[in-house]
Amino acid sequence: MEILFEQPSWLLAVCAAIAAVLSFLLYRKDRLNKHISTLIRAVLGALRFVVLFLLMLFLLHPLIKSLQNEEEAPLVVVVSDNSESIVLGKDSLYVKGAFQEEMTQLVADLGKEYEVEQYSFGELLSEDYQPTFTEKTTNFSSMMDGLYGRYSNRNIGAVIVVSDGLFNQGSNPIYTNNKIDAPWYTVALGDTSSKRDLLIKEVANNRLAYLGNKFPVEVVLEAKKARGTQTTVSIEHNGSVVYSDAWSLSDDYLLDKKKATLEAKQLGLQKYTVKVKGIDDEVTYSNNSQDIYIDVLESRQKVLIMASSPHPDIAALKSSISSNENYEVETTLAKNFTGNVADYSLVVFHQIPALTKEGSVALDNALKQDVPSLIVLGAATDFNAFNNLQLGYSLNGFSGNTNPIAGVYAEGFPYFQLEESGKSLFRELPPLSVPFGDFQAAPGVVSLINQRVGNIVTEVPLISFNQVNQNKIAVIAGEGIWRWRMVSFLKQKDHSTFDAISTRLVQYMASRNDKRQFRINGKRTLLENERIILDGQLYNASYELINDPEVTVVFSDTDDNDYSFTFGRTGGAYRLDAGLLPTGEYTWKASTLSGGKTLTQEGALSIQPIQLESIATQADHKLLNQLAEMNGGKMVYPSDLLSLKDEIANSGQAVTISYERTQLTDLINLKWILALLLGLLSIEWLTRKRSGSY
Repeated sequence: MEILFEQPSWLLAVCAAIAAVLSFLLYRKDRLNKHISTLIRAVLGALRFVVLFLLMLFLLHPLIKSLQNEEEAPLVVVVSDNSESIVLGKDSLYVKGAFQEEMTQLVADLGKEYEVEQYSFGELLSEDYQPTFTEKTTNFSSMMDGLYGRYSNRNIGAVIVVSDGLFNQGSNPIYTNNKIDAPWYTVALGDTSSKRDLLIKEVANNRLAYLGNKFPVEVVLEAKKARGTQTTVSIEHNGSVVYSDAWSLSDDYLLDKKKATLEAKQLGLQKYTVKVKGIDDEVTYSNNSQDIYIDVLESRQKVLIMASSPHPDIAALKSSISSNENYEVETTLAKNFTGNVADYSLVVFHQIPALTKEGSVALDNALKQDVPSLIVLGAATDFNAFNNLQLGYSLNGFSGNTNPIAGVYAEGFPYFQLEESGKSLFRELPPLSVPFGDFQAAPGVVSLINQRVGNIVTEVPLISFNQVNQNKIAVIAGEGIWRWRMVSFLKQKDHSTFDAISTRLVQYMASRNDKRQFRINGKRTLLENERIILDGQLYNASYELINDPEVTVVFSDTDDNDYSFTFGRTGGAYRLDAGLLPTGEYTWKASTLSGGKTLTQEGALSIQPIQLESIATQADHKLLNQLAEMNGGKMVYPSDLLSLKDEIANSGQAVTISYERTQLTDLINLKWILALLLGLLSIEWLTRKRSGSY
């Protein structure tokens, strides 16, 4: 044990001197103390010296440094695969019954010597160990990351993984960087023998089609141990067969493709069911059908990107907007454009009006004909002409120079919602080249992205929206969007987040003449593990965005079951996270009361099942054996399950760890110090009283 001081140690002498002087002055021989003997005055002075010295000592903030020996018992982590594939085989009754009893016995045996923690996993690691075998996906890498996040600094003696070795999400666990330094033992469930099975391995189709057009559907089929049989592959729509073809199985293992061309005859979200007729003795029939959904639209919306001169922004914008199949994108130089801007749902004017005057006529026509316009400013922009357009923006004092200006999401932006990944992305993107000058925006301008100079966030818009008469105007105050798309790919390994932002922007701008006061938007098709997200906007009679009234929505399935929710408020709009609902077809009706009248909007959505677990039915014990061996463990079969206790004990890894821990304690926190001070003061006071002094 050692005493440390936050202040210089020479101050101890100062404290002692002050305490000695004060004690001497109090108990020196004078007219007040002359009746007290010299010995008693010396004792009282010593008591007062100790009390004063300790009190002044606390001003130096003394700390007691001590070493403590601690022991940490070994931990055994048991992780069980909770996916559907575990119980697809013929041993499903054993896995659900007797095997679970054996696992309980193993955990009890291990618990006598070790600390045991149990988890299950499918898509993610879960603390709910009770196996239900309902997980739709299996992700070993997320399980391994989850264990490391919980136990990176713990004394793990062993990890036991119970699985069939099949995974369909995440990376291969053999090539995953396992950061847990402990032996891994695997318990191999399932059957590795090939079973008789026909299955739809994959269906490739477009998400969108246009009324009256034909669209392709490609079905990948797999057959195991079905040589010499014949079946039928079909596609049904609204109860009618729209495609059918015979499938002859000429080998024990067969991978085949069927291509169908269908016609989009009805508008809206259309459900098609792909089926392969089952044969006798298949291991499972759950993988013999698969639903697909095609959103049939009247026509694509056309977007024109017009530039005063070639620029890398053009290609970036085209690629980003074209990622959404709803839009057909054309690009042109202003000098080559001979069409009519009224034919487009949105026109992007890149550095137009230009100093060369090219494109000015097209921009004027777009504004006169209420064509939504997105204007990208740059060094080649003619700002005198731009200011004269009276769009709610102006830039004065431009001398031809640009500044690098970064952006940050403007919280409370009302027109559409971005995911959190999209909002945070803007802080990581490089700056745009923004023309230097006095940039002004009218009070009605709504900013999506504000300008950021270093760490200073301004109220000056970088990307913003305005409405002039009946026309939507958007302005990007600088050039260099191509860098944003490139850097977002480098950071996130794909363009999805940036393209989602572009899609939301274009959707808002291209939705023309929407006079509805109440609007609800959301995805029309989801997988069963996707959360239902709806965004809403409500306008008053003056078309001002409001969110005071409560907004509710009711989802109804085909069995007339209703699920009711209330929207939350975000910024000036509404947002609902309805979580997960069972698979199936739903209609929804949202309603609110505004201005004394009830406003409603209706829609439909489809929640599709995930069938990944039924595609692979042959257990992969080779993977489990590799996973165990490369991590210093061993693979066992259920018949040898209870032998794992001895395996773990003999590994020499599951041992108690003893280590020293340094602890710093404030001296003032010691209760006996307070008791000592009170005791010394009490003794001094009683002695003075008995001696007849005050």
